[in-house]
Amino acid sequence: MPSDVPRSPGRVPVAIYIASPGGDPDAVLETRCRQFAESREWVVSAVFTDRGQVPSLEDRVGWLAVRDALAKGTARGVVTWTRSMVADSTEAWERLTVGVGELGWFLTAGALDTPGQPLYGRSVTEQLPMGRRPGARRAGVARSKSEGDPTS
Repeated sequence: MPSDVPRSPGRVPVAIYIASPGGDPDAVLETRCRQFAESREWVVSAVFTDRGQVPSLEDRVGWLAVRDALAKGTARGVVTWTRSMVADSTEAWERLTVGVGELGWFLTAGALDTPGQPLYGRSVTEQLPMGRRPGARRAGVARSKSEGDPTS
């Protein structure tokens, strides 16, 4: 099946899929998925996102675009950050991965959550790096004299 995606031996084109309420976490999750893929020497060929209240998987615009990318050969696998982005139970995740595998593709998650439960028992915002949380400081940012920096 021909594709415009440049391929080299051992490099597998993948699509990133994110389903989230929207906002800044999308960029963080995309970065994490991209790092996960690139650490395995996969090439990210496309990124698809469904934001807001996400309907069933088969009714999501982003997921339908993922399926098109797989069918056209633009991607040979899908990377998502958590299993609960595409499944509402462990059984549904297993059915989906088997079904995708039977078609010759793969589906994987960077973080192994349990669908239906928050990852590590925390909300998505609580899972973000410190610099991404509202009101959190980034390392190395100098404080002003009014904040009590003793080196000022």
